[in-house]
Amino acid sequence: MLLTVEKSHCEERQKIIVSRDNGTSREHRAKNLEQKYCVRHYKLDGEVVVQQKCCDFLLVNDTRRQAYFIELKGRNIDEAVPQLENAVKICSQELKGYEIYYRIVSSKARTHEIKKLSFRKFQDKCGSKLRYQTGCMEEEL
Repeated sequence: MLLTVEKSHCEERQKIIVSRDNGTSREHRAKNLEQKYCVRHYKLDGEVVVQQKCCDFLLVNDTRRQAYFIELKGRNIDEAVPQLENAVKICSQELKGYEIYYRIVSSKARTHEIKKLSFRKFQDKCGSKLRYQTGCMEEEL
């Protein structure tokens, strides 16, 4: 099993869960302010998943059965799509029955990257479950 409680980087009912790579300002902040949700937070790329390319972080809300795959990108956000898809594929057995969400936080989103066919297809497939933003993304769980 990849997603054990011992590998989680947060407390079970942590108030704020931050996904950020060292040395960068890009971050995703999930708020569990009332601490009513049981959460787990994993650094996927290079820690839980070593041999393959995948997204950076996974945030799991076990109470609501939701999984947030988070990619922190520089400028080329279309490169995030295969990383997100591969991470879902790797973790799918352990997240059966969970609703999947995709988050991309970039330092600078170029308009032509967002308009690329591969990215638009991914957007169409995911609908409202995909959000992307520059700098910092905050959301309530």
